[in-house]
Amino acid sequence: MAALATVLSGAACAAETTEQACGAKDMLEARCLRALYKNVPAQWPAPTIDPGQPWQEWGPVPGPGSSAQPEAAEDARNTQIVSLGARLFFDKQLSRKKQISCASCHQPDKSFTDGKVSAVGEDGLMGKRRTPPLFAAPFAQDLFWDGRARTLQEQVVGPIENPVEMNHALSDLIPRLQESEDYRQAFQQAFGASSSNPIDAERLARALVAAYVVTIRPAATRFDDFIAGDTAALNDQELIGLHLFRTKARCMNCHNGPMLTDNGFHNIGLSFYGRRLQDLGRFEWTRNPADLGLFRTPSLRNVAKAGPWMHNGLFPSLDGLLRMYDVAMGPAPKETGPLVPRKSERIRELHLSDEEIQALLAFLRVL
Repeated sequence: MAALATVLSGAACAAETTEQACGAKDMLEARCLRALYKNVPAQWPAPTIDPGQPWQEWGPVPGPGSSAQPEAAEDARNTQIVSLGARLFFDKQLSRKKQISCASCHQPDKSFTDGKVSAVGEDGLMGKRRTPPLFAAPFAQDLFWDGRARTLQEQVVGPIENPVEMNHALSDLIPRLQESEDYRQAFQQAFGASSSNPIDAERLARALVAAYVVTIRPAATRFDDFIAGDTAALNDQELIGLHLFRTKARCMNCHNGPMLTDNGFHNIGLSFYGRRLQDLGRFEWTRNPADLGLFRTPSLRNVAKAGPWMHNGLFPSLDGLLRMYDVAMGPAPKETGPLVPRKSERIRELHLSDEEIQALLAFLRVL
């Protein structure tokens, strides 16, 4: 760990450790950091953030039912709506050929992803992006990797009608559900009596949002214990990784706040411009050149279970991902022109040592 001394040499430790040379020994490095990061995040040193960049300090995950969209939060407090939504989430009837359910791609034991490079729909049709995790969805204004959904209701209905996903027009799905006496009763109990049929597209979307978007939360980890003030919750390597995450590795520029995401869109240099796997991200939806190559920042909560990583599932390991960040995701496109994606200025070479990468990796596995 001696190579990590440079990470710590500039740290201003608490009074009881200022006379000690941080980095002289492993124990002293850890002791210095534990003094820096004692108590709760509001009392920690500010992270390394680019000038003018807004950010939020880390904090506990908001409780179930919290959402940026008030109607969704209200529905999440109705246990009958939540129960109905959970049933729908796992029901393959929602897909046209009854081959897949929402849970086929958003698997709870895989951080609500599916472990595949690309999402796989009915008849084995593959999309060009991987299944995004859902943990940050309740708190975002623009959803999917490209932000094309403006509401949670749009987010849950989109895959149902997408021809390479569930491939089921709502005009066909609603009559199918209406044929079920169980579903008719469940919708009526959840939403109340209706002058027409109790099942419609709006109620379907509201139930799915309430049950498996607004109420799902990442599993609590030792990271949560640490930010609650338990300084013994992380071992020395994990603690050094936390410090690197907040400083030299520059991760906090995008992965901040309680869900470890700014819910923003950034170009990290993975558009594959002019190649077979080209994906121009948000631009493909907005047609705004300012959006070329932009993808939504995912939450890093429970990230170790969410592989393969990135919007295209390019990285089968977090170690490989960190090493690419270390070299600023490789060279920029050689082409010039107004429609060539340009990497965010936040993506810079980091010059991390192997020990530092391993410390970051250890920290990511705790999240």
